[in-house]
Amino acid sequence: MGHSLKHMIWWPALISAGALLWLPPGFAQKTKPAEDQKIRVQVEMVSLPVVVATRDGRRVADLEKKDFQVFEDRVEQEIAGFASTDEPISVAVMLDTSGSMQRRLVRLQNEAIRFVEMLHPDDSVAIMSFADEVHLLEDFSIDRKRNARGIKETRASGNTSLYEGVWLALEEVLKPVAERKALVIFSDGVDTASRKASSGETLRLSKESQATIFSIYFNTEGDQTGPLGSPTVGGIPFPPPVVVSPYPRGGGSASAEYYEGRRYLLELAENSGGRLFDALKLDDLGPAFEGIAKELANQYSIGYYSTNNKRDGKFRNVEVKVRRPGLTVRTRKGYYAPKDPVKRPQAN
Repeated sequence: MGHSLKHMIWWPALISAGALLWLPPGFAQKTKPAEDQKIRVQVEMVSLPVVVATRDGRRVADLEKKDFQVFEDRVEQEIAGFASTDEPISVAVMLDTSGSMQRRLVRLQNEAIRFVEMLHPDDSVAIMSFADEVHLLEDFSIDRKRNARGIKETRASGNTSLYEGVWLALEEVLKPVAERKALVIFSDGVDTASRKASSGETLRLSKESQATIFSIYFNTEGDQTGPLGSPTVGGIPFPPPVVVSPYPRGGGSASAEYYEGRRYLLELAENSGGRLFDALKLDDLGPAFEGIAKELANQYSIGYYSTNNKRDGKFRNVEVKVRRPGLTVRTRKGYYAPKDPVKRPQAN
């Protein structure tokens, strides 16, 4: 794709194209016979970010490899790699700086700076923004002053190239990163300017990427229909009931656009094992960023080699269970299997 990114720094590939998981210190690997190793060279390791919590929402960070089970299309898999929650993570923070954020930008900047300061000192942060164009304002760094400088460089104006921002964040900024990684998106989810990426393309990419995506949904429809930071969409409390959607579909309705925008951000998060946080007013920004920081600090990494060796490009469902009772688990919904390229006849 012919994307251009102002201030983009193009990194050399840190891992081979076939590698799906960085193996941090502490990953347990069993020695296999030479014949088995030859087979596994052709099979990529599947990486799963995993968050475990009690039923009342308290995160659990004392589990070991033996406490987990992994299933792919209902077939149990052998866990080949495991890392606890204290491994460093690279986080790309991507902020919507379109014109709708102009009156809110200072508060957003302050809360984003507070967020990066909550991360572990060894966690690396990159700062991105998107409006008419997508900008990488600061490369990955553990220097919190650099992180803050990038956030302070954001300026609000123009339209919203959300889909192009997501594509560039996952494919150009985060893909070369070999360690644990995450994307934090702040937006209302309504794209008005992307020409080189679509919602469908980026949703599929969210399933293929090894990055966990966290979305902060901020409703800006109140700019047109009500007070600043209005906690409603089209006069209806948000989020909507799960049984029947009260929002009109199509017809150019602004309410429908914002409903679809939130659903898009939710799908990005759920596809990757992350979460969506609603910030329906400015005072919700701090708790949303704080919730993400806690998630990142309590995320396991699990890797396995699929027993299904077919390279058919089909989606495979993944489920992670814990042996300890009374706990809930969140991870990626699955992944797309590798697909062998189509062989074309060679000219004589």
